[in-house]
Amino acid sequence: MSLLVVSLYLPHTIHFNLDDPSLVERVISMPILSRSPSTVSQPYDAPMQAPTGSTSQLLTNSSVQSSAVPTPIPNFIRSLASRVTSTQNTPPASPPPTADVEDFFFKLSTPPSAATHSAPNLDSVSGIPGSNSATSVEFERNFRSIYARSLRKAAAAAAAGKNSQSSTISSNLSNGLSNLTISNIPEHSVSEGSSAIASPTSSSFSNGLLTPSIVTHPKSRASSPPPAKHLVTPRSKSIPNGPSLRVAPKKVQPSKSSPLDAASVFKSAPWSVVKYHKGNGGLRNAIARAEAEGAISNKRWIGTLGMPTDALEEDTKKVIGRVLLTEYQDAPVFVSDSTLEGHYTHYCKDILWPTFHYQIPDHPKSKAYEDHSWVHYHALNTAFADVVVANYTPGDTIWVHDYHLLLVPGLVREKIPDAKIGFFLHIAFPSSEVYRCLPTRKLLLRGMLGADVVGFQINEYARHFRQTVQVVLGIAPNRDDTIDYDGRRVAVVDMAIGIDPVSLRLASEDPDVKRWRQMLRERWPDKKMIVGRDKLDQFRGVRHKMLGYERFLKNYPEYKEKAIFIQVCLTNIASQDLESEVSDIVTRINASTHVVSEPPVVFLHQDISFEQYLALLYEADVFVVTSLREGMNLTCHEYIFCQLETSKGPLILSEFTGSAAVLGDKCLLVNPWDRVEVAEAFHKALTMPEEEREERYKKLYSEVTTNTCAHWVRLFLNKLDKVWEEQHRKN
Repeated sequence: MSLLVVSLYLPHTIHFNLDDPSLVERVISMPILSRSPSTVSQPYDAPMQAPTGSTSQLLTNSSVQSSAVPTPIPNFIRSLASRVTSTQNTPPASPPPTADVEDFFFKLSTPPSAATHSAPNLDSVSGIPGSNSATSVEFERNFRSIYARSLRKAAAAAAAGKNSQSSTISSNLSNGLSNLTISNIPEHSVSEGSSAIASPTSSSFSNGLLTPSIVTHPKSRASSPPPAKHLVTPRSKSIPNGPSLRVAPKKVQPSKSSPLDAASVFKSAPWSVVKYHKGNGGLRNAIARAEAEGAISNKRWIGTLGMPTDALEEDTKKVIGRVLLTEYQDAPVFVSDSTLEGHYTHYCKDILWPTFHYQIPDHPKSKAYEDHSWVHYHALNTAFADVVVANYTPGDTIWVHDYHLLLVPGLVREKIPDAKIGFFLHIAFPSSEVYRCLPTRKLLLRGMLGADVVGFQINEYARHFRQTVQVVLGIAPNRDDTIDYDGRRVAVVDMAIGIDPVSLRLASEDPDVKRWRQMLRERWPDKKMIVGRDKLDQFRGVRHKMLGYERFLKNYPEYKEKAIFIQVCLTNIASQDLESEVSDIVTRINASTHVVSEPPVVFLHQDISFEQYLALLYEADVFVVTSLREGMNLTCHEYIFCQLETSKGPLILSEFTGSAAVLGDKCLLVNPWDRVEVAEAFHKALTMPEEEREERYKKLYSEVTTNTCAHWVRLFLNKLDKVWEEQHRKN
């Protein structure tokens, strides 16, 4: 008997090594790979891990802050470009640090591991001041910003089929480098801390298309998955030391003049299996820890590769599927690129995600995509159900996860009536008054009710679901909170997912974590350190957090010199308006101090390494989460765990997060829309007596170390077994 874990993404994906820049250039220009930039979605990217020594790897040390741009590069271009191993004038290089230490991470001294690695030298470009110039740093920021925008416009124009426009932009950019000076950089074109993704010295132009030696941002730590080396190997099986490189029998490197098609390129390209770092990191951690502790003896993961696959031949897909299944227990689901994009980018992110977070989509974009994106959503769920059925054997347990796959339980139930099926929604579930606005409301509910157990993070979401079923489907819940549907009794439960304390404890012993902790203490030895870490989107409340902190400093101006607020925002594709608003607030706060070298707020819109993230959690005196709506915020749980050996600092937490229901009034609960309340929470956290702080922390620590992710897995699977057995006894 096996546990079939069903989620949108597999924990592994495929890395194609296209080591001929001219080959990649021609692949990108193919019509089959050109997609409109408006359909880009960051989670749809393939994992972008450049091979050691590649040009793109050398650029990860960009010394400026990242920012979103209106027209991003099409994902397939970024996916391919990140895999280029440039053999032309590229010196060997050691793996770069995850973030640029000098300018990004608080201008701390560079750790020894990163000392030998630097960003590309722009001084060789005519017209750029040398490193000794007093204006060189600011100029380099401006130059990178303009260069990045032009690069992205060229790539976007190429993807949209506007080759002449792409050629013009590329030519103007290339020819204009020698004439670029500080005086001709318009101020309005450079946003503070904006980031380039490539250097002029690392890219070339050919036939109007930029050779894509471009760099990706560091891997997102949104769900804070610990490094693989800190996971305990399961006792029930052996784990391979690492993926082996699989080289095709014959490798073809066609000349530029020879005919080329995408299938032939990928058929001849070597590939390897790599870990996939996007998607639900909390779920991956939970399954890995439960497996390590023996709670799961045999599992198989079902999901997509998280990358476009139309260019792959059927034979290549079969080989990939066989390798993943036999060596990694992963069963890939292959769907067309348009289906994957329409499903995720348009229906999940434009329709479901806003609705489930209490923002009813009612704008032209959602209206235009609503009809056709539902077709893609249904098609992907059907493909998943087919793969589940193909991998199912009697006695298996099927566990489906999250809002991407709401139809899968019902579709599988139609084909396997007596299957043991569980479903867990990791995000919030709205009230019936919000949910009922969805045109596909009945179909989604019936899909979820195909499971034997439907799980939610907290009781509020479970209660909303039962009420919604009654309002939309006319089925009243039973006294024991179950729902009778289609001749079965469906259990509706709430059980919050937790963190993995074992892996966090092991990770904290890493020398890099200790080094970063020491640097933070040395940088601000006499200041209270306030830390926040969020995605920069309309639901995380970063703007509300900054407004509350601004009010706090206005009420208590002495803390401009007594405290430092470090706000990290991950590199998601953020709204330009939101980013501008947050930047304006931060600029306004920092302009209010008389000490220019010590601003009250350090705002970082970039990913940081896991070691840097842990160092912040350990050294923070206060942690702040002001989400407007969030299913469960595990970052604050990790903060609580890391504070055991340090200050046992207070947690300021939005009452609209699932974590607020779990942690309760042991933290400082706030309404993010109430700036006065948020400001007073800052003051209370910084002035809290030690005795009260200790008492609060003891209860918080007990909560996060008791209700762990492994405990969550055992709890849900035990409940599923019990419900299924009771159902079969009745039948």
